[in-house]
Amino acid sequence: MLFVTVAGLLSWFIPRRRVQWKWSLVAFLLVTLTVSLWVIDDVRAAGVVRDVTRSEGDLVYSIVYLNSTALFPFVLQKHHNWTARSFVYYIRFLNHDGSLVSQTRPGPDQSEFMHMALFAISISLCFQGFIIALLAILGAEFITWWRKPNRMDILRSITE
Repeated sequence: MLFVTVAGLLSWFIPRRRVQWKWSLVAFLLVTLTVSLWVIDDVRAAGVVRDVTRSEGDLVYSIVYLNSTALFPFVLQKHHNWTARSFVYYIRFLNHDGSLVSQTRPGPDQSEFMHMALFAISISLCFQGFIIALLAILGAEFITWWRKPNRMDILRSITE
């Protein structure tokens, strides 16, 4: 998420000084799309650490941590209940013991459901990074426009 935000901001502000806003918009969209695809691929191929714990008699729970640096400041944690044949993804803030940000609904432990849930989480976090970058760009452009001494002349020329 942070990578998408920073890449989007850099792709807007670096060319913005030299070219028209249309080309900065094209660069912004292409770079955020490319970085988002990289983040989604990085999350899918992230390292896994298994922590097996026993509770409630014979029930075995396996917690899998997905340590993706591309999702910083969030960490994905999969709680897989082998006996009930279900899984849940947790999104935690900063580390594996951090506060719980959100979680998915429990689903059957078939691999296609796990992959789709992971894909949906990755897309939602990339979209949040895109929205943060877009709001920062709109805010910066508004402040730049507001500080121009002839902004009212620009408005009058547009409306006439």
